Formats: sequence, C-alpha cells, structure tokens
Amino acid sequence: MPALIKQAIADQKQEIMQYSSPGFIQRDVPVDFLNSKLIKIISGVRRSGKSTLAHLSLRNSNYAYVNFDDERLLNLNSTDLSEIEKLLYSIYDEFDFLFFDEIQNIEGWSLFINRLARKGLNIFLSGSNSKLSSSEISSHLTGRFVNLELYPFSFKEYLSFHKFDYAKQNMTTSEKGLMLKHFNEYINSGGFPEIVKGENPIRYASGLFHSIINRDILLRYNIKHQRTFQDIAVFLINNYAREISFNRIKNIFGLGSEHTAKNYVHYLEQAYLIISLSKFSFKKQETIRNRKSYVIDIAFIKSLTDDFSTNTGFIYENVVALELLRRKNFNNYELYYFKNKVEVDFVIRKNHIITELIQVSYNLDDPGTYKREVKALLTAATELKAEKLTIITGNMEKIEIIDGKTITFIPLIKWLIE
Repeated sequence: MPALIKQAIADQKQEIMQYSSPGFIQRDVPVDFLNSKLIKIISGVRRSGKSTLAHLSLRNSNYAYVNFDDERLLNLNSTDLSEIEKLLYSIYDEFDFLFFDEIQNIEGWSLFINRLARKGLNIFLSGSNSKLSSSEISSHLTGRFVNLELYPFSFKEYLSFHKFDYAKQNMTTSEKGLMLKHFNEYINSGGFPEIVKGENPIRYASGLFHSIINRDILLRYNIKHQRTFQDIAVFLINNYAREISFNRIKNIFGLGSEHTAKNYVHYLEQAYLIISLSKFSFKKQETIRNRKSYVIDIAFIKSLTDDFSTNTGFIYENVVALELLRRKNFNNYELYYFKNKVEVDFVIRKNHIITELIQVSYNLDDPGTYKREVKALLTAATELKAEKLTIITGNMEKIEIIDGKTITFIPLIKWLIE
C-alpha cells in the first residue's frame, strides 16, 4: 500500500509543471484570502477551477501536492494520512506550503490538517462539496481557516480569457460590438473554464451533470431511488429562479415525506449544482422555511431544459444571482430575496442594515411591466428602509427619482463589468 501511495504522489508531482506555463487566467479573488496565514479552503462545483487557482497561487512557492480524487488513494483512513506526510517529505524534500485536493473524503482529515497547521505549514485545501464550506468545518478546524467559494468564470474573467479590455474608456463601435458578442456567448454558454476554452456547452455540461450526480451524491449518500433523485435534480434545474416547494416535490415524485424532499435538495446544494437563497423576513422561521433556487452555471440550464431560448428574463436573474454570490467574497454581505405582497429578486444586507434592493427585468418596454417592477421595488424599499435601489435590465440605462426614491436602471452587460 505505501508503494502505491508513493507512486500516486510522485505522479501527481509531475502535474505541477503545467502551471508554470503562461496562458492561465488569474481568478478574481480577494488578495487577503490568498495571503492569509490561516488554512485556506477553496470550495465549489467540480471543474470550476479550484485546483488551478490553488496551483497558480502557489507556483512561486515551495509546495507539496496531493489530489485525493485518485483511484489509488480511495480507501485511505487516518492512519494512512500519517504515512502520506512521511512520503511527501521523501518526494519533495522540504516545503513550506501544502495543497490537498478533495481531502475531505478521508476519515480523520481535520485532525491531520490541524496538526500540520500547528507545525507552521501554510495549507491550501480544495473540494467539490460543501463539507468544506464554513458551516460544515467550523467545528473541525476551530476558527483556523478562511473560506472562498469559487464559481465558474464571471463575465469579467470570461473577457480576460479572450484578452478583451473591459475596463477601457471610450470604446470604439467595433469594440462595443465585440463585447456584445462575448456577452451573448457568455449568457448562452456559461462560465465553466473548459466551455470558455471551446468545449461544446451542451455535451460538456450534460456529462459533468451526470458525473456529479453519480459520484458526489448517489454513491456518497447511498440513495436507493436513483432515477427519482435524478428526475428531481432535472426538475429543479428546469425551475431555476423560482421558489422551492418541498411539498410540491414530494407530491410530484411520490416521496414519503417533505423531509426526504428537503434532504434531496440539500444534497444538490452540497454538490453545488444548485444554490438557494433564503427569503428575507424579520421572522426567523420564514427565513428558514422559504427558499429560492438558482443553478450554478448557465451551461446546465442550456443542456437540461427545453425552453432555454424563451426564458431570457430568468436567465438574466440566474446570472445576477451568481455574480452577487461571487461579490460576497469581497464584500461579506448576506443575500436574500423578498416576498411579501410584492416580490424583489435580491436583498443585500450588511451589518444588519439593508444596503441595496435589486430587481432584474430583461424588458421594461411594456408600461405595465415597468410600473409593476418599479412599484415592487418602491414598496419593498419603504418596508425595509432601503435607499439604494437598482433595476438590472436588457438595455435600459437611466437614473430616475420616483416618489422621492432614486432608482438606477442599468443594463446587465454594464453591471457585470462594474
């Protein structure tokens, strides 16, 4: 067994060489995260670029690396982790940094990581399920960590990959046209790095979806009714940007209880296939009970839904949700939706104060739609005492004062590169 582990680690060492070459896009992440002396945890959906981010952050450092998502390292236990420590020193000699990928699947991993951290090693961890999220590991690493949730490419990262200067002032007509072309491609294909590099979005996302369902959920949780679970996953992806009804899921798919439906949704959240927001309420019970779900990347929506081209408004809302979640890494706010007689897509709260309300409406040309969206925003602003009001649109751009409140109307393409 030690010989097999040693061979796996030695083989993986060769992978590091590829990250010394140019051509990788540096991700937009907080500098204080990368520079922290605490254990750095990067979590997110598979193939979002977590490992690449860690390797690029460490490429000028003396570091050792183990990827536990390797068939030769599958059935390890806490005793084997001590053996791995010895083998790392035999293969790498000396090192100041460690990068472990998918270590959360090994029993006893947190005690091992705590011990290495006490020795003064600077540690990066990455993983594709939310066992590595702050809520899951806070009891294991007892405050010795900082966490970053990494998403597929943002639109700014997408433009950087294509070497487009989105920050340029006074773009020419041709440059504006090229940016619009990139925007339409991004809205249609999503931000998974491999898709951005040229992989077919439908084929790639379909394969990745089934891989995540099978490897990260069905096997891990030993789900008996596997076909039913897959059908529920597809159902939620088809009903993105909508409230989740556990009772409806239970009835449609013949589940035994709402509790089972909640568990199934939770598994999809843990694997980062869907992300759900809580309803904002001053009553804690409503916040816990009501949720609205979004899909982790547009590519899954495109590959698994039948009406992609007719749902631009929902696509816009999903894109905005993901961007707001990315920006949380920098601004450390809480994100909700609001529904109480009127509905507002996003509520941003920081330090117990509502700092912004955001409505997403692709087309405001119809006077009725315009009036409805504005009224909802103003009504919620009065109830929540919010001052900053934003409506993200397809092409409308203006600032308007209505009933004493200032509303900023901004096209999605412009909001994404702010």
